[in-house]
Amino acid sequence: MLQKGDRQNKSNATCIVIGGGISGLITATVLQRQGIEVTVLDKGRGIGGRLATRRIKYSESIVGVFDYGTQYFNVEQPEFQIWVDDWLQQGVIKKWCEGFGEADGKPRYCGVNGTRGIAKYLAQDLDVHVNTKVVKVSYDKHWLVETENKHYQADMLLMSVPVPQALELLDASLIVLPLEIRFSLESISYHRCITVLALLEKPSNIPAPGGITLEDDYLVWLADNYQKGISPHGYAVTLHATSSFSDDYWNSDDAEIAYKLLSAAADYLDSAVITYQIHRWRYSLPKTFYFEPCLALLELPLVFAGDGFVAPKIEGAVLSGMAAGKLISQRFGLKS
Repeated sequence: MLQKGDRQNKSNATCIVIGGGISGLITATVLQRQGIEVTVLDKGRGIGGRLATRRIKYSESIVGVFDYGTQYFNVEQPEFQIWVDDWLQQGVIKKWCEGFGEADGKPRYCGVNGTRGIAKYLAQDLDVHVNTKVVKVSYDKHWLVETENKHYQADMLLMSVPVPQALELLDASLIVLPLEIRFSLESISYHRCITVLALLEKPSNIPAPGGITLEDDYLVWLADNYQKGISPHGYAVTLHATSSFSDDYWNSDDAEIAYKLLSAAADYLDSAVITYQIHRWRYSLPKTFYFEPCLALLELPLVFAGDGFVAPKIEGAVLSGMAAGKLISQRFGLKS
């Protein structure tokens, strides 16, 4: 594996990646190291998708830092370990713990300054455009990708956004997929998740190391970002609602959601809440998956990747991005 910033000989091949989550960033990194010119387009204000970290400033001395998407990850596959070792060496991530409640000896990793730091590290040498919503794509010898204020052109297109969003964009662009592929992609579905970012007056009562999975009608996860080490100047707690609660209260106002979830977590918070924010993840963890790490069309130079392929969470998304990078490199006649 080439070191970050290294490249093989420059090729004339070009690729556009729609979606700046970790799958898209991994693919873009793999391709750029092959000498392929890559452009990453993401509609969000910050790069990373569910590698999401937010600051809430309450006063000059109180600032909460929240991981409010992906909370941590572990390693099962040696291909992923290569990336993790690099992130550790570069000081991007750290070991948080070896389990919640009962230790099992398997490291759980988190970002040193939040999980978005992983995305920022991957993106630093890439051509990344945030706040860039793609509204239409078309293909005639090359892909033409239209955003709200600019056009981009490339030989290959990777869609690493949640699959329903990818299909919506293709439909709006009048691009018809083969029926078998269409049905396979439509079978990929996602849980929704409502998240509360709560800044507390005093330390929470969440047990060390600062994370707990709940079997509750309302809450599935609580995390203490202060104990986690990313929020030294604020007692910042992240609450993830269950998918059933999220479905039931998706359209409720923020105050009602906050009241119900904070009340359900009251024993673990054991503190007054001085401020909070609500975030709705329309596409949280996938419920169902495609059976391969990525999907490529034979008729068009178009590839799909993401955590809806084979396995969820960080490792699955990275392995999907790696597979897409290998496949695209091979399409361009390059050795990956």
